[in-house]
Amino acid sequence: MSGNDYGVGVIGTGIIWDRGHWPAIQQLDNVTVRAVHDIDDERKQEVAAEAGATAVDDAEKIFANDAIDIVALLTPPFARVDYVKRACNAGKHLMAEKPLARTLEDALTIHDAVRESGVECFVPFGRTSSATMTDAVEIIDSELIGEPRVFSHSSLSTPYSWVPLDHWMHTMEQSGGPIFDYSIHYIDFARACMDTEAEAVSYNGRATTGRVDSDDHATLSIFYDDGRLGEFTKSWAYPPGVDRWNQGTEIICEEGVIVLGSDLTVHTPDGTWTFDADENRAGRERTYRNLIAGIENGDVLLADETDGLRAIEILDAALTSRERGERVPVELHRTGD
Repeated sequence: MSGNDYGVGVIGTGIIWDRGHWPAIQQLDNVTVRAVHDIDDERKQEVAAEAGATAVDDAEKIFANDAIDIVALLTPPFARVDYVKRACNAGKHLMAEKPLARTLEDALTIHDAVRESGVECFVPFGRTSSATMTDAVEIIDSELIGEPRVFSHSSLSTPYSWVPLDHWMHTMEQSGGPIFDYSIHYIDFARACMDTEAEAVSYNGRATTGRVDSDDHATLSIFYDDGRLGEFTKSWAYPPGVDRWNQGTEIICEEGVIVLGSDLTVHTPDGTWTFDADENRAGRERTYRNLIAGIENGDVLLADETDGLRAIEILDAALTSRERGERVPVELHRTGD
C-alpha cells in the first residue's frame, strides 16, 4: 500500500469484471488497478489498457508485486485453489468472486488457506451490494414482524445471454447448474435472514430443453430448524432471445411478509409500507470499502470465506440430493469460526 492507496491485481477478466468490479473500483479514490492477468491475452491487454495497469503473462508477477495489496480473483470457481494459496502465501488480501469454489473440497482448502495466512477474504454475494437485501435483514433483526418462517425466491429467464450456450457457466460439471451459479446469491441471503444454518436439502432438476449441458430448470428446498423453510427456483428454460426475466423474492414472517423487487415492501395486518433503496448502501464499491475497513481496522466483513464455505456446503448437499433423488443432511465444517 502506498499511503492510503490500495493496489489491486486482477486475475480473470470475464463479464463480472466489466459489470461489477471495474465500475466499483472507478468510484473509489483509494483503489488503483496495478496489474491484470488472464489466459486470454487479447482480453488481458484490453482490460489493462482501460485500467491504466500492466498486463502480466504470469500471475506470480501479481503475487510478487509489493504495490499490490488486494487480488481480485474472478476466475471460474473450478480454477481458484492454486491462486488462493499463492495469494495467501504472499500476504495478499482477496476479493474472491462467488461461488468460492465449485467443490466442497476446494472450498475447504480455500477457507483453511485464508485462515492460516491471516489475510482478509471478501466473497461478494448479492446481499453485500444490495440496499434492499440489507434493509430486509435489518427489518427481520428488529423483530417488528416476527421470525421468518419461509424464504421464497424464483427466477425464470433465458440462459445467460452474455455467454454462449456451450460456455462453462451453462454446464452442470463446471458451474453446478442454475441453482449453484445463480441462486447461490439468494441461498446466502436466506441464511442471513434466517440467522441459522441449514439442516437438510432436497433438490429436483430437469434438463427440459437440451439447449445447455445442465439442468435448465431446478428447484431446491432448504430445511432449517423449527420447521422453517427456504424454496428456490431457477430456470433457464425461456428460449434464447426472449426478453424476459421473471424474478421475485418473498420472506414470510410471523406477522408480515417482505417482498423484494426494485424496492422493498412490507405487508402486515396493520398496513403496507414501501421502502426506497438507500443508494449509499448499494453497489459493488461497498464491498471494496468493507474489505479495506477489514484490512485497516479489523471490521467484520459482510461476507467472508466462512460465508462462502457455508453456501458451498448447502450446494454440495444439493448435488448429492440430485444424485440420490432424496432429501439429504447438510454437513457443516469448520464450525469453530
